[in-house]
Amino acid sequence: MNSASQVTSQTEPDPDAIKMFVGQIPKNMDENDLQKMFEDYGPVYHLNVLRDKNTGQSKGCCFVTFYTRKAALDAQNALHNVKTMPMMHHPIQMKPADSEKRNGDLNVEERKLFVGMLSKKLNENDVRMMFAPFGTIEDCTVLRDATSTSKGCAFVTFASRVCAMNAIKGMHHSQTMEGCSSPLVVKIADTQKEKEQKKMQQVASNLFMQMSNLGALGPQYLAFLQQAAAAGNMGSGNFNMGNMGNALNAVGVQQLLAAAAAAGNNPAAMNAMGGQNMPFNSGPNSASASFPNAFNTQAQMQQNAAAAKQSEDGRIPGPDGANLFIYHLPQEFGDQDLMQMFMPFGNVVSAKVFIDKQTNLSKCFGFVSYDTPMSAQAAITSMNGFQIGMKRLKVQLKRPKNDKPY
Repeated sequence: MNSASQVTSQTEPDPDAIKMFVGQIPKNMDENDLQKMFEDYGPVYHLNVLRDKNTGQSKGCCFVTFYTRKAALDAQNALHNVKTMPMMHHPIQMKPADSEKRNGDLNVEERKLFVGMLSKKLNENDVRMMFAPFGTIEDCTVLRDATSTSKGCAFVTFASRVCAMNAIKGMHHSQTMEGCSSPLVVKIADTQKEKEQKKMQQVASNLFMQMSNLGALGPQYLAFLQQAAAAGNMGSGNFNMGNMGNALNAVGVQQLLAAAAAAGNNPAAMNAMGGQNMPFNSGPNSASASFPNAFNTQAQMQQNAAAAKQSEDGRIPGPDGANLFIYHLPQEFGDQDLMQMFMPFGNVVSAKVFIDKQTNLSKCFGFVSYDTPMSAQAAITSMNGFQIGMKRLKVQLKRPKNDKPY
């Protein structure tokens, strides 16, 4: 440790000097008090206490810049999470200031390590000692829960990328620590962008896992959901429904809407997806009315175009070979539900669920017309036998002489 009377002939700090943020210091300590404390580790170039603009009272933190990088790191190693000042309940926090973390020459993202499968008995000093042989450590933080109990992982930031790489080579999977089920994990810590991408991918994967367990969904939809899970790492920024919609649009939003329409009228499926917390509600027109905008914008445009063409009874036929009858529909299905379910296979000209005029209830069959026979054949291939609840759809071509199904 250096003497408090240490002096330097330098007029400017070294090029690699670090500006440090220091927290958990008593509010009654001013610049002179703090400078005397820090000069034990080396000459101080600049120090300023952060103060309230209105009262001028210390906020209990400061910035300090030493003339040399070594002095800053020595002070950090001796004080950070080690020394607790009088009248304070927590140890001093001393880390490079945010401006240092953004310095391109000292890119913290290349030097910051995540350490997992760490014994929960270890504190910051223990972790520092573990990694000290690989180089100078700028920061070491053990992650803790609300009760200050270690979560069994930590972040360690080295002064250089070379030191960080050597630590990975030397420590990753080097031992299995007490209370851990797997060997020690040491790797470059995820950047904020990578964390957000993983979060999106996890949400998409969860969506796939939830929906893939539903009997209402056939394999053609599960394939799209798998693609949706993979698309979850698209883009950046905080996860929201809009970002999720963009990712899902890339793999076929209409296919997912069709799956939603099928699942939305299956009580068992609703329960499996969390009931009313999911955006699928049963009842006529439910799929289009309740699905988030990020998912149904394309579908709504097609519905509107088809609705504009529909005649009063809704039975606008397509060309020969492009008209389908669909039997065994759920009682709750309305025209829009039927349209959404068959949209993935082509441009729907019209979709109509037949209603009993006496009871005003669905007759559980309907009529779907496409603009091409190819779309109709694709729908038959994928949807004939498709299970919704306890029913399996029967999908077949409408014969020219059999204009009515009843």
